[in-house]
Amino acid sequence: MSLQEDSKKVEKEMGKSLRERAEKSRLVRQKELRNHMLLLGMGLALIVIMVVVVSKVVSLHSSNNSDVAVANDSEKQSAAKDKNQQQEDKEEAAKTPEPTKEPQAEGTDKWLRKDLDSKKPMVALTFDDGPYAPVTEKILATLKKYDAKATFFCVGNRVPGYPDVVKQAYGQGCQLASHTYEHKILTSVKKKQIIWQVKKTDSTFEEIIGCHTTALRPPGGAVNDKVKENVKVPLVCWNVDSEDWKSRNTPKILQRCQSIGDGDIVLMHDLYPTTAKAVAKLVPQLIKKGFQLVTVDELFYYKDIKTEGGSVYFSGK
Repeated sequence: MSLQEDSKKVEKEMGKSLRERAEKSRLVRQKELRNHMLLLGMGLALIVIMVVVVSKVVSLHSSNNSDVAVANDSEKQSAAKDKNQQQEDKEEAAKTPEPTKEPQAEGTDKWLRKDLDSKKPMVALTFDDGPYAPVTEKILATLKKYDAKATFFCVGNRVPGYPDVVKQAYGQGCQLASHTYEHKILTSVKKKQIIWQVKKTDSTFEEIIGCHTTALRPPGGAVNDKVKENVKVPLVCWNVDSEDWKSRNTPKILQRCQSIGDGDIVLMHDLYPTTAKAVAKLVPQLIKKGFQLVTVDELFYYKDIKTEGGSVYFSGK
């Protein structure tokens, strides 16, 4: 190959290389241009989105301010109406006199007689754990026959089951007293439960006879300082126990009552037919001996015993 041919070949290859570099350079510029256009489009889109968001926020804020203003106006109007209504109510109340409230009846108004002979011997027959109509009614019949009175220490949750016999006892002038609502041993429960047992029994009696109790017999005779502090009526126990619950035998009941003397409080239960039979014989016997059969409140009244709530009493002696 001649020098001239070599020179032409070199020129040809150089021209080819230049065209390739020019083409590559063009392609790079096109790619960069596309990238710039893409970034520009994205930037514009972002600007549009931000404008829309800002517009929405401004609109929402304006709407909220409007709602708050309306709400404030509504509250002001409502407050003004309430104030006017209160003023009208006060003016109306001033014109209308308050109704006269009837004082709550005291049980003693019914079961404390003031015409008994304090010089004659007295005994208080008491009956626990009732009422129980089949037995209580028979005891009441005997008491009515001899114009005698007694005290019934009722279990509160039994009272609603025998409202008629409770009303009958009250109508005859017998004393209705509390034996707690659920026959709870009060020394074994907390203060709150003691108070509930007392109040629940009283509210039950108030619904049926319109008055509350004035004495409580603690189940089992169990008393401690906690009980004394939380019971606001006298705690009445006994000094003669017929043990009718134990024997359920009429002659044995009468035998244990032979020692009854002036001022005694006798424990019985109006749950057993044998007790009702014993009462039918015991009442006329006591009256024949010159005893007045009285309620517990009457016994304390005529024996001049000043009772206090939470204190324990075993007799009228």
